Amino acid sequence: MDDLRERAREAVARAICVACGEQPDTPGDARGNAFRWQDYGQTADAVVHELRAAESGEPGRSSVRHLATVIAQTCDDGPESALLYERAAGDAVRAYASC
Repeated sequence: MDDLRERAREAVARAICVACGEQPDTPGDARGNAFRWQDYGQTADAVVHELRAAESGEPGRSSVRHLATVIAQTCDDGPESALLYERAAGDAVRAYASC
């Protein structure tokens, strides 16, 4: 993974972690991750994928509502829970844009 992609993934994972009420630099969960933000890596990958698709011209892929649904689904919640993840989605977009 190139450095820019890894930085974007980490920034997005950290933003989602904080928005979900977690401390990103505390120890990770039982999956063996060193830091809690790393537990959000799969979710960050899905969000970054959507944002890169939006950069390639695919409409609607970068909307906060859409990204909130993506986050909800990667967290094993249904799309009806997307409203709970809108802050995380907005923070993820800002983190991605800052990379």
